Amino acid sequence: MKKKYLLLFCLVGLITACQAPCDDIYILYDNDVHCAVEGYEKMAALRADYLKQSIYVNVVSCGDFVQGDKVGSISKGKYPIAIMNAVPYDYVTLGNHEFDYGIPQLKKLMWWLHAKCLCCNLSYVPTGKQMFAAYDIRTYGTTKVAFIGVATPTTINTSVPTNFQNDKGEWEYDFHKNEVIELVQQAINAVKEEDVDHIIVLSHLGDDTQIVNAVDLIQNTTGLDAVLDGHAHHVLNMKIADANGDSVILASTGYKFGYVGRLLITEGDEVYNELIDLSAYSGTNSRVRSKIESILKRVEDKTNRYVGFSSVKLTDTDANGMRLVRKEETNLGDFVADAMRAVSHSDVGIANGGGLRSSLKAGNITYGDLLQVLPFNNTLYKISLTGQQLTDALEIGVAGLPVETGDFLQVSGLRYAIDLSIPSSVHLDEDGRCDSIGATRRVVSVEIERHGEWVPVAPDSVYTVGGQSYNLVCGGSSGMLLGTTQLPIEHISDAETLNQYIKLLGDTIKANPYGATQNRIQIYNRE
Repeated sequence: MKKKYLLLFCLVGLITACQAPCDDIYILYDNDVHCAVEGYEKMAALRADYLKQSIYVNVVSCGDFVQGDKVGSISKGKYPIAIMNAVPYDYVTLGNHEFDYGIPQLKKLMWWLHAKCLCCNLSYVPTGKQMFAAYDIRTYGTTKVAFIGVATPTTINTSVPTNFQNDKGEWEYDFHKNEVIELVQQAINAVKEEDVDHIIVLSHLGDDTQIVNAVDLIQNTTGLDAVLDGHAHHVLNMKIADANGDSVILASTGYKFGYVGRLLITEGDEVYNELIDLSAYSGTNSRVRSKIESILKRVEDKTNRYVGFSSVKLTDTDANGMRLVRKEETNLGDFVADAMRAVSHSDVGIANGGGLRSSLKAGNITYGDLLQVLPFNNTLYKISLTGQQLTDALEIGVAGLPVETGDFLQVSGLRYAIDLSIPSSVHLDEDGRCDSIGATRRVVSVEIERHGEWVPVAPDSVYTVGGQSYNLVCGGSSGMLLGTTQLPIEHISDAETLNQYIKLLGDTIKANPYGATQNRIQIYNRE
């Protein structure tokens, strides 16, 4: 009898040993979720799946998670943070859009977030101290892994520049754009002194940016195992040689949970990367699903208010879904610029292409739909400026064409022509701000509507312009409209501006004139 019990005990022990989690380390990661919050249920389900295989599972984000949809804009980022806490996440770094609601709100969001925020290249200028920890070290059994965070060095330009200044216009925050590689290497050297086995960078650099990108980072540093990257919205799973010729993983998951990344550190100390296609993954997590549904219900309660009807779709893309609004006229750009002009009672209305984030569907329109188009919580402003200043702003906006640029201006009450055979003479400083424009001009004509007729813009004449605070107060990413004069106006939100314009249209956006573009922007000599 005792032998039977002994045999049974041994069998149970053998089965338990076979089912016990191994010592592999799994790092699940995302980037550029941009408030596609439904994907967090699958991230939580993946986390639970891998916890069945190993007790060492972490979830990290490479930035741009609090902005991009009404669930973020209506709560200034708080709702996405609540859902991330339900997953939960362990580490994040900051994307440029984490700063869209301002530094005070960012501090609150990072305080609410259960994950630890890592960023080696953001400092508070008056004290010189880093705003967040540069790195953190996690111990998994006998293996130590360091995580280093890197924010987008051009954030000051791609977010709202005044968010980083004091009342005197002095810079209070520094992203150390010329020192990113040096700061990362310093962090690498620091964690090596603590005998870590592996070093992973969570970055929001992109692989195609000019100041410093993820490829530059790898090629000019030593000691890294992997760079998990965001910002460019690319899907990447590759290896690049570092400064010593050693192979480093560079990976990115695309955009809005198209993929989730899985970095595996094996018991044998090997490092592998895989991208998981979430469209083919059917895992669920009822707890996180319940949290998402609860928050989406709150969002809908605030945003499902009917505001009007559109007879046509107002689009930011071409028929194939390729984005156009940053490089040529679209009917959505016409509509938004018209709204800025009409509600501000200005001569001209403008809207930068980078601020238009979604098409506006045909049919019934809700306030939430307007927030999808303009999710940044900008406000309506009115300025006065000379014809020369206006022409200069247009010139800056077309400098990068045919490559798209966020400063490209959609216009109302104005029309202009561009000749792409003429090289741009716009010169940007190291911060990406315009410091001069040469003699050659790509904008070959600018006309303003006067009493139903088109007349040339006069360089010395003064005109009024309505638009968003990002452009008219902060100057956009290139400083295109800095130095102009602000005029008194009710500073309503840009989404509310669209709402009021729809009311001026009798609650209906009609096919005439918005069924097609209105030839406000002519482009000659395309390649």
